[in-house]
Amino acid sequence: MQHESGAICSPNASSTLEVALEDARGGTEAILRGGGLFATTRLAAEIESLRRWSERSGGGRDFEELRRPPDAFGFEHEVWFPKVSVERPRVLKATYDNSFGVMADGSEATPIKYLERLLLQNQVFGDDIELEGVVEPSFALIRIITSQQAIQGRPAELEEIEVFFSQRDFKRCFWRGRNIWFRNADRIICADTHGGNILVTQDGEMAAIDVPAMLAPDDFSFPPP
Repeated sequence: MQHESGAICSPNASSTLEVALEDARGGTEAILRGGGLFATTRLAAEIESLRRWSERSGGGRDFEELRRPPDAFGFEHEVWFPKVSVERPRVLKATYDNSFGVMADGSEATPIKYLERLLLQNQVFGDDIELEGVVEPSFALIRIITSQQAIQGRPAELEEIEVFFSQRDFKRCFWRGRNIWFRNADRIICADTHGGNILVTQDGEMAAIDVPAMLAPDDFSFPPP
């Protein structure tokens, strides 16, 4: 069961993500079959495949924000807040060089897994994360650029987070050394569900702005052994 989040949801946010994801998957396999420099590892093939997609699609353009220091940063991204007043301001995020964060199971994400994670965040939480493009700071290094609606609010309290996930049919459990939430209907796992990733807006809505989500592996059972 998926739950919408009203004005926070953008129905077209997944389209570019989906196109890039499918292209990167196919491109990666083609690079691995063809051999050469970028076929030495799957990670190298994924990085090059996504870079090629961005180059073909015009997503490798210059991003003005990246020419100034970020307004904030975290473990996975540098962040730039909008500097002009617009009706629907958006935050720009850039991954670090060839570093794509972590998955809900604690493993390091590859470019494809990172895009899969973002797509699930849109589908599960009604987020409006959009893939803006890819920049190449130097040869064989990329940063994935995304944006999402700028949401003003405060970090959610533990009790509010409990309600947020329980109302969406998730169950809490402990798996691979991490506290996670699991939903059996679509076998979604979510992690890092702290107040830094879930905000309570000025209107009292709750928004999961950066909660890693993934499909449970085939051997996952609830509750975990």
